[in-house]
Amino acid sequence: QQQFAGSLALEVGYQGNHSSHQLLQPDFNACPNFGTLNSNINCNSLRRTPFIGGISGTSTFGFGNYDALTAKLEKRMSNGLQFITAYTYGHALSNTGTTLSGSQGFGYKDNTNISTSYASAAWDIRHNFTTGFTYELPFGRGKQYGANLNKVVDLMLGGWQTNGIVTFHTGNPYTIRANGCQGVFASCYPDLVNGKNPDAAPSGGRNPSHWFDTANFTAPASLTEGNLGLQTNYGPATRTVDLSLFKDFAFTERWKLQFRAESFNIGNTSQFSVPDNNISDAKFGQVTGTQTGSERHVQFSLRLQF
Repeated sequence: QQQFAGSLALEVGYQGNHSSHQLLQPDFNACPNFGTLNSNINCNSLRRTPFIGGISGTSTFGFGNYDALTAKLEKRMSNGLQFITAYTYGHALSNTGTTLSGSQGFGYKDNTNISTSYASAAWDIRHNFTTGFTYELPFGRGKQYGANLNKVVDLMLGGWQTNGIVTFHTGNPYTIRANGCQGVFASCYPDLVNGKNPDAAPSGGRNPSHWFDTANFTAPASLTEGNLGLQTNYGPATRTVDLSLFKDFAFTERWKLQFRAESFNIGNTSQFSVPDNNISDAKFGQVTGTQTGSERHVQFSLRLQF
């Protein structure tokens, strides 16, 4: 931590944790991966106890890790202004998406050895920047400008306050899938072209019609589940600016009415959902929707304070 002039304070730190006993739902009589063209060989025939079939249940042997560099710049209230700005560069990993918050396409590489599915967690956000501020406009009685305004003019010009929250963060990870693996496999994935980056942007840049370079993937090799790993791609970033404007009407020292005009995602910036992640789909690599409820919202309210 370091304090600076102007009521500013900077804090830089490291955060890390290890989580254990995370929820997952394994098959306790899982079948192993087995590449074959023999139609007589199926999952049930490969189970340790074939005549029982699958055994579903909930277990708590999932685990994960998190490491992050954090920075925070804070300005305490002075001259009507206060703000707090924070940035986190972190990485969360886990061998489970948990039963409540799985990411698109996540699946175990091997149902008989779930630890091999340790990868970027569903909740991994690599870069996260937020800032929030409050600014009391310097107009009206007792302020820098208009300190001697009469009551009627002060009623219109005084007591205004603006607030904002700015949020920029990278998207959550997801997994590329495929169809048509030959044999019995926990999941089916494509092959990554040698030397290519699975999350590389197209040559013309990312857009909803072509979010990543789909040419970097091919169908899985014969008798394999594909060589691509889990959670190799990241969804679109979140970029929102929320702004509000407050106006106080003071009747007495105790009673005050506050008018609020609040906007969420004031720029109506599109918050894209994860693109189609299956190479067998006609819309592979295309974004076909936005996050639910992410469109601009505006609301007005009155708050009586006493």
